[in-house]
Amino acid sequence: RLAPGPVQPCASAPAPRAGQMDALLLQRFHPEEYHRRFLADGVRPDGRAPATRRPSRLQPAALAAAFGSASVRLGGSSAVAGVRAECTEASPDLPALGHVTATVELPPLCSSAFRDRHVAAGTSTFLASALNDVLNSPHVLDAAQLHIREGELYWTLHVHVVCLNYDGNAFDLCVLAALAALEDTFLPALGEGSAAPSEGAGPLRLVALPTGSPGAVSEARQLLLKSRPLPVTFARLPGDVWVLDPSAGEEALGASVSLCLVGGRWLVYHRGGGATAERFLSELMPLARGSVPALAELLDGARRAAALTGGKL
Repeated sequence: RLAPGPVQPCASAPAPRAGQMDALLLQRFHPEEYHRRFLADGVRPDGRAPATRRPSRLQPAALAAAFGSASVRLGGSSAVAGVRAECTEASPDLPALGHVTATVELPPLCSSAFRDRHVAAGTSTFLASALNDVLNSPHVLDAAQLHIREGELYWTLHVHVVCLNYDGNAFDLCVLAALAALEDTFLPALGEGSAAPSEGAGPLRLVALPTGSPGAVSEARQLLLKSRPLPVTFARLPGDVWVLDPSAGEEALGASVSLCLVGGRWLVYHRGGGATAERFLSELMPLARGSVPALAELLDGARRAAALTGGKL
């Protein structure tokens, strides 16, 4: 038998220093004071200035099986959106007008905040309602592009957004993902045929045809939006400081307000309160207008990259 040797201590990670421990405890149990100390120096806990957005990335054509799709990342938040086009027949109770139907999914895996079904359902409903308002605006969507047979058949575009990871600012995340997916959407040519209808075919057994096929009922087309709805979200932190593109920790500290530029006008969506009219005009609106070029370049850059790599855009 081997003689027992001396017991070796187990390797372990170095214990946090006293200052680090104090900061962690302060962040956990007194988040308002934690943020207030950073903001006193003009920065946020992640190092950003109040008017600075997080790094962002957008990738069109993220889903091969969708009519259009895109993935978006805003800091630690990420989402993917897909478009399913459905051929719909007009009815006496349903006008023959193409439109967008948006849904948002916030699964528990994307954040522990959505393990509560009521919280997830309430947030999803708010976001889906805002998306439907924005994307169906006559300043954004040209419904005539969705006609298949005038007064009889039209396209309905189902936009489904799934949050993959959540670290705040779900409004901007979902609007940008849905917008990029719609800009990536390509509607196929349709014609009457005896084959089994393809996805999106309606009750008249319309089937997808190769582009340029003779006898098409509806020609293939790239969906073109009349304008881009661009979102900008703020959150109010301790000390009445409003910050741009909030993280989840920042949103939990107070009210938030989301703006969306639609047809040259700003729509306002409040969550838990809002800024005064004077604060809107003097501080938030200039910051929102200043964010527009960066958001437009995010979308344009993704389109250019997709064109270079042979994507649909």
